[in-house]
Amino acid sequence: MAESLTDYIDAELKEVLPNFNWKLVKDTKKNLIELYVTFRVDTEEEIQVQDSLGQNNDPGYVQFEDVVCFYDPAYSHVKPQNYLAAIALDEHTGLEKGYVDAFLRQLNLATKQGMVDLREFLLDDYAGEFELKWNERNLESFIKTMKDTNRYNEEKLTMMLDDEESLIEKLTKGDDNDGVERV
Repeated sequence: MAESLTDYIDAELKEVLPNFNWKLVKDTKKNLIELYVTFRVDTEEEIQVQDSLGQNNDPGYVQFEDVVCFYDPAYSHVKPQNYLAAIALDEHTGLEKGYVDAFLRQLNLATKQGMVDLREFLLDDYAGEFELKWNERNLESFIKTMKDTNRYNEEKLTMMLDDEESLIEKLTKGDDNDGVERV
């Protein structure tokens, strides 16, 4: 059985120990996977930053969050501009592990640079808004280097968005007990 995209990303991030915290959300109704990344930058107590919802940061630090999305455009209605990166893929054929490895390296690089940029942003009294920057050329460069050094894995990872069976479905499945659980 093929490995799922969410399981692979989770395992790789646990192994790499990136400079950010993450949460994977598999949305079966919208046919997409979102990877939330968040990091914290310590700052002076008196620096106040307001987020897009109008809430101020807690004194002493700023918590930043962004999202990347993996989706199948045949089923999902995603606005790529709402994400740090939105990766379109065929849900059934999936993505190559090598691409996902390069993607995670680029994500780690983007968040490291984002921490530096956020610190500079906090020191600039005239800065308007802050956002992470995604560098597609870096991603392509990572992929090329991996292929040139024979470290690019072409094994496919699928989204595997099917809902898990409910307890009732598990109990009523099969002909062994005529769909009835016997105790």
